Amino acid sequence: MTDSLQNETDVKTLLDHQRMMEGERMLYEPLWRELDERVDPQAAGGFDKRTPGGDRGNGNFDATATTGLDNYTAAIAGLTIPTGQTWASLTTPDKDLNKLPEVQRWLEHANDRLFACRYAPGAGFEVQATADIRQGGKYGTAPLWVDEVVGRGLFYRSIHMSEAWIDLDFTGRVDTFHRKYELTARQAAQKFGRDALSDKMLCCLTDDNPAKQYEKFEFLHAVRPNGDYEYGAPAHLGMPDMGWTIAVDEKALIRKLGYHSFPVPTSRTIVTPGATYGRSPAMKVIGTIRVLQEIAKTMLRAAHKSVDPALAFFDDGNISRLATKPGGFNPNLVDEMGNLLVHAIPGGGDLSWGLKVQEEERQVVRDAFLERIFQLLFDPTDRMTATEVLERAQKEGLLVGPYRATQETEKLAPMTTRELDILMRARQIDPMPPVMREAGVRQPVAEYQNGLARMARAEEASGFMRLVEITAQVSGFDPGAADHINFDRAVPGVAEVLSVRPSWLNSPDEVAAKRQQREQAQAMQSLTESAPAMAGAALDLAKANDVAAAA
Repeated sequence: MTDSLQNETDVKTLLDHQRMMEGERMLYEPLWRELDERVDPQAAGGFDKRTPGGDRGNGNFDATATTGLDNYTAAIAGLTIPTGQTWASLTTPDKDLNKLPEVQRWLEHANDRLFACRYAPGAGFEVQATADIRQGGKYGTAPLWVDEVVGRGLFYRSIHMSEAWIDLDFTGRVDTFHRKYELTARQAAQKFGRDALSDKMLCCLTDDNPAKQYEKFEFLHAVRPNGDYEYGAPAHLGMPDMGWTIAVDEKALIRKLGYHSFPVPTSRTIVTPGATYGRSPAMKVIGTIRVLQEIAKTMLRAAHKSVDPALAFFDDGNISRLATKPGGFNPNLVDEMGNLLVHAIPGGGDLSWGLKVQEEERQVVRDAFLERIFQLLFDPTDRMTATEVLERAQKEGLLVGPYRATQETEKLAPMTTRELDILMRARQIDPMPPVMREAGVRQPVAEYQNGLARMARAEEASGFMRLVEITAQVSGFDPGAADHINFDRAVPGVAEVLSVRPSWLNSPDEVAAKRQQREQAQAMQSLTESAPAMAGAALDLAKANDVAAAA
């Protein structure tokens, strides 16, 4: 088959698949539009195209969900990708290989370079990763584009779900990504080059009317597995993923590229059986969010009636007007006996019941957006024992466990794979040592040390603290009970779970030096305490020798 015929076949296949994917995603779009309005009204773009800078969210009377999304974004970002921390380290699946000094040095070097490039000012990782987490809290599905700009380094971009469609492989993981977007003819020439443009785009660029170059065109970018992939093969055959860019209206192939790694790690916040797209905390409590809006409207009406009630009177014959403003003058509103002729109509009801129901419903939304995590992070713990702190962390870790698993499996792991692939091919990371290549290691894997991972391990630390407390009680009957505990291993492990800075802990050499000093001090003290007895014994021995000599 010639290249031209193959390209036509590819374009037809991809556009047909796009129509199928649009039909599937269409079922989610009404709910996503409502979430835009109720949960994130200030978000730009989205499924409803709006005028930039326009007034949004006027139909919202309760802001619990809006602030909840902000809190969720901050909590998940702080627990998974905490700023200023090395929240992951590189390792290999072979524990014996990890013990070799040259392997340890290379893994440390690779991890340092990875974080330096990821957090470079031009990469935009923190901004885009935060937007990605926010989108996961709202829509439940969040694609993040990870690629490179030659000569500049890595770059990241959170793709809005209004532009994105996904499909899954047989294991249930995202392996296909489609994106529809618009570019002007001028922008398309900058992105793809003039030679790649369609005839209509070239006409716009060369038209005598300069405004024609700003005419917009719709493009489809499709990334999917390479059906002809063969490891080690040259050119496109050796790339596991392929990408096509198509001019939709003209059905013309603009560009075809291969990828050594999947460029769009896509996470789904809550994965449900049989569903392609994820569910979000906002989707989980959308019914409660609707109820809160109605409660807020009712409470506002009731409060309005209470503070500005309607007026009732028997006959308006002598009442020309009512001045309800402060200091207003109202003639003919009092009879000869001094009784008011106009009365306020009782209304508003008992607001306390409404406030109680409102607070109960708000707590449901707060729990869905992980506000308990904020309580754990910011509530004072100075009046709690260490065991109580750890047990609380363990309970909260149960809440975030599902989020940790999906975030690591569907976002952080493929993102790290993509980043390492780009950096190692660009020689931003030194080549692996021969021993790693001989062991068949193609690429290291990440071991996560962020807050979510530590919360998931909190049970280990709390269990150890309970063991220490029980052992301390048992030691009153059996002094050897504590001999079963290896504090040299346990204390550093608990410190890691509690996020203690490594610089606050002594190194093994420093610990050994302290123990040696303590042993020397104890020996000196023992010698000092036994000196009088030894002197007395020496004196007695001398006297005995004198008596024996005299005899």
